[in-house]
Amino acid sequence: MGFEKQNVWIYNKRWDLTFLILSAVLVPIPLILAGYFGFSRTTVNILVSLLVGGPHVYSTFTRTLMDKNFTKKHALFLFPMVIILPVGVVYLAMTSLTILLTVFFFWASVHVLHQIAYLVDVYDGKRAKPIPLWSKALDYLVLFSSLYPVASWKLIAGEFNIGKITLALPPFLRHEWVAILANVGFFVLLGLFIIRSIWEWRNGTLLLPKFLLMSFTLFISYNLPHFNDLDVAFQGFNTWHSFQYLALTWYINRLRAQRGEIASKIVDAISRKGKPSTFYAFNFGITVLATILILILRNTGFTAEQSYYSIALSSLLVHYYIDHLLFTDPQAVLKKA
Repeated sequence: MGFEKQNVWIYNKRWDLTFLILSAVLVPIPLILAGYFGFSRTTVNILVSLLVGGPHVYSTFTRTLMDKNFTKKHALFLFPMVIILPVGVVYLAMTSLTILLTVFFFWASVHVLHQIAYLVDVYDGKRAKPIPLWSKALDYLVLFSSLYPVASWKLIAGEFNIGKITLALPPFLRHEWVAILANVGFFVLLGLFIIRSIWEWRNGTLLLPKFLLMSFTLFISYNLPHFNDLDVAFQGFNTWHSFQYLALTWYINRLRAQRGEIASKIVDAISRKGKPSTFYAFNFGITVLATILILILRNTGFTAEQSYYSIALSSLLVHYYIDHLLFTDPQAVLKKA
């Protein structure tokens, strides 16, 4: 009985717990800032975007668009959407913020959970023996279903409010049976997850970091939609996600540097051991430049919302799109230097 006894941490126990798992304590911070300290919704959004949200988005490009090896290998995958997505975002920002934000929040929720699923895959790659396909499928299904039991009721009732905008399901999904199905499906999957975890514990194959990460995620993901200030609540999830992502991307780039895989001299320089602060400062600097671009756009006839969404969501959606490729490659972490 007990846990898997070999080294099951991605980097080491202290790093994993600090940056990937127990950093879940960041989730309530935006709600605390808004609810107890009186910070406005806009102020919370700006703080999160500037400190972690923006830097995590632009760190993606240190592995992709800034690396000629990656762009050559994935040119057909990259360039059509790198053009199409920003054009589509600017068009919707000018014509329909409701549609734009509906697409954004759905894709954002999938993206955040996809990152957790990726970390789960990496942890499973540390096992002495691979897990069966049904067990991997259970991980994905319970994670990706966890956000929607409560959210589905709010979407159907027209109570899913992001600031002044109310998001809604398409008419053919706006029925109670959709929410009932989402709830029944999640709790069945949660029950199977608990049973499997007990079985793994009894067989001495339970991965502690994976179990902790999934447990925190399921608890947070299920409960966040209960809050009325959904945009602030989801900024909490985004804060944790971005913090994880920055740490993970720095670590992957460090491994890539050690393996001699980085084609960019700048990225190689900021990714070496002992330079996580330099890596963060580089991406923070790009975020500041993007903020300046938003302010410039604001003075060319765009509204404040249109300026922000045109720049921020263009970068975000390209980041989401690229990460669907990056999150299929656990060997980026598991491959030895």
